[in-house]
Amino acid sequence: MVLWFTGIAVVAAAATLGDFIWYTVGVRHTMTAGVIHGALLLSTVGVVLGVAAGRPLKGLPIGTLAGIGGALTYYLLILIVDGRTYGTAIPASWVIMWLMLAALDGRWLRAPNRRSWKEVAARGLIAAVLGGIAFALVMNVLWGRPPAGGRNYLLQWAAWAAAWSPGLLALMIERRRA
Repeated sequence: MVLWFTGIAVVAAAATLGDFIWYTVGVRHTMTAGVIHGALLLSTVGVVLGVAAGRPLKGLPIGTLAGIGGALTYYLLILIVDGRTYGTAIPASWVIMWLMLAALDGRWLRAPNRRSWKEVAARGLIAAVLGGIAFALVMNVLWGRPPAGGRNYLLQWAAWAAAWSPGLLALMIERRRA
C-alpha cells in the first residue's frame, strides 16, 4: 500500500509541477504544448504503474503513449465535436486515456502474465468513471480562477492526488487469484 500511495503522491506532484509551469511561466495553450504536457505527465503515470508491476522502465512508454493519445483525442474532439476548452472533450479524452493505460498496462507491461481483455476493459472503465468523478469534484480547485492571494500549490497537489487516486488504484491493485 505504501507503494501505491507513494505513486499517487508522485503523480500528483508531477501534475502540480505542470500546473505551476502553465500558470507561472505562462505557457500558451497550444496543441503542441498540450501534447508535450500529456506525454510528460503520463510518462510519470507509466513509471508509477511500472514500479507497481516491478518494471519501471517498461512502464514509462505506456504512460507516454497514453498521454499523447489522450491529448490528441482532446484536440480532435475540440475540432470536430465541441470547440469549448472545458467542454465534452475533457471527459471523453479522460476515458480514452484510462482505457489506453489499462490496455497497455494489462497486456504489454504485465506480459507474460497478461490480464484478460475483459479485465483490462473492466479496470479501464472503473478507472475512467471513478477517476472522472473524482476529477469533476476537484476541477474548480485545479482550473478555477485563482484566489486574490494566488494559487495554493499544496491544495493543487491534494486535488490532483484525489483526482488520480481512483484510476491509479484501479490499475495497480491486484485481485487475488483462486
